Amino acid sequence: MASNGFSIEGHVAGLKSAKAAFQALPEIVRDAMADATFTTVSEIARIAKQRLSANGSIQTRTLYNALGFTMSMKTGRGRAGIQNVTTRVSNDSSSKRTFKVKGRVVTTVNRSGVAASRIVRPTKYGHLVEFGARGGKMRAAPFMLPATENQKAPYLDRCKRAGKVIEQQTSAIGARGI
Repeated sequence: MASNGFSIEGHVAGLKSAKAAFQALPEIVRDAMADATFTTVSEIARIAKQRLSANGSIQTRTLYNALGFTMSMKTGRGRAGIQNVTTRVSNDSSSKRTFKVKGRVVTTVNRSGVAASRIVRPTKYGHLVEFGARGGKMRAAPFMLPATENQKAPYLDRCKRAGKVIEQQTSAIGARGI
């Protein structure tokens, strides 16, 4: 037990339990740990984008633009990776009605001047870039796993620093109560 009278204990089994355990923590603890997680997932996304852009085989920026992160301050859960993207399209230029299409609409023009459009969904091919395609059709160009591995030690350091901040803030609360 800490000298300030607060004790953090628990057993977490599953996401539902993890969310409940996080929400049961004092606000000071939740905020400090959420800050550490936010910084880590944003760094993972940044490093993954950096690695992806260094890959010479990247032809469009669709996968690059789909890389991002989300963070729930309520649950303390952060995610970095390929996000779902949508494109708004209409039937023709005079129509005011639009609809959403899952993915990016990419239009290419051939030498004859004929335009062809196709839908590109980064969530459907990101794993092929990361791990490669079977039969040597596409070499692996890992971007997410190395970015995540790169942030393991820094995340632990951020959590340790968050622990020190938590101790300082909770001891200040205890000192005010005297």
